[in-house]
Amino acid sequence: MLRHSRPRTRPFPRSFLEWQVELRRHTMVERQGAPHVGVAPLVTVRDRSGGPGFRSHSIICGLLPHPDQLDERTKEFRSLYEESIREGARQVYDRGIAHLRDYYRDPDDFDPNSITTLVPKTLPLVDALRRTPHCALVFYVFDLESKTSLDQFRCLQLDTHAEVLSGGPVYDNVWWHNALFHGTADEHVVVHFRHERSFDVRFGMLEALS
Repeated sequence: MLRHSRPRTRPFPRSFLEWQVELRRHTMVERQGAPHVGVAPLVTVRDRSGGPGFRSHSIICGLLPHPDQLDERTKEFRSLYEESIREGARQVYDRGIAHLRDYYRDPDDFDPNSITTLVPKTLPLVDALRRTPHCALVFYVFDLESKTSLDQFRCLQLDTHAEVLSGGPVYDNVWWHNALFHGTADEHVVVHFRHERSFDVRFGMLEALS
């Protein structure tokens, strides 16, 4: 089995976490859950199977509750799903949206060091991350017409260390959160990205963020 050193996890830049929380609140209040491009980074990971030795994969990322709140929030998601599913998937979805409108408010309620995604376990991305967990997440937003701060031009690279999970507290939280919108996902894994450092990479820059 391959072994990889895990660098020290560092908090996101505060402005990044604030932006991500605001995006998700906007999604729930204004878009009925439809994701904003700002929560859909490209994951760039080493892959020697062809091309230049790297591949990029699009994902939808999610925020975790602060570790002190993780178990409590997981129980809330699970109870909401199990109490609503008898009335159908649409009722689950609508109640999930209503719940999350109040959920995304304070950045201090969320894990400042990591984000996640839930994907099918057979994806090439999952295989690549199992081989080489060091990867970069690139967030790119460019909307010349929008006047809101949410859509302001950003190109951010987050260097991370990824762990593929098929069980445990983080997996359970992401799995039940996802169930509110997409139903059960038994053939999926959770990728847990732990933040190492961030850069502003607009127009070819490489400026470290703190």
